[in-house]
Amino acid sequence: MKFWQRLLRYLIGFGLGCLLVFWMFPHYDWLGWLPGKQIRQQIQQSSLQFSPKSLCTIQQQMIKEEDWRKVLEDGTINFEKSSTKDKEKLYQLESDIIYMRCLLQDTLTQVVEISRIGVPINDQCLNP
Repeated sequence: MKFWQRLLRYLIGFGLGCLLVFWMFPHYDWLGWLPGKQIRQQIQQSSLQFSPKSLCTIQQQMIKEEDWRKVLEDGTINFEKSSTKDKEKLYQLESDIIYMRCLLQDTLTQVVEISRIGVPINDQCLNP
């Protein structure tokens, strides 16, 4: 048997095996090991606390609860604007209209800053 025949048979078997595994475990989270997914899960499982600056911004910009909850569930994590090297890690979560900066502590997540993208934070909120 030539090399190409053996390679083709191997690829066919490997492909059928993958299809069988995907069919047997349809509800398995195949991408759950990625860092963004792990961080969002850690934020959702911890207690959430808002800083006075973020509470003021929520009131000033009229950000609804379902909007910031959607950022926590489905938002992307911008690792370039996050500081992950410190003991207390600061992550920036973003959606289409809102961004949040969350400080991850042991069992507590503090929302340090929240705002609509492109809307400046009011001076009253910067110095509460």
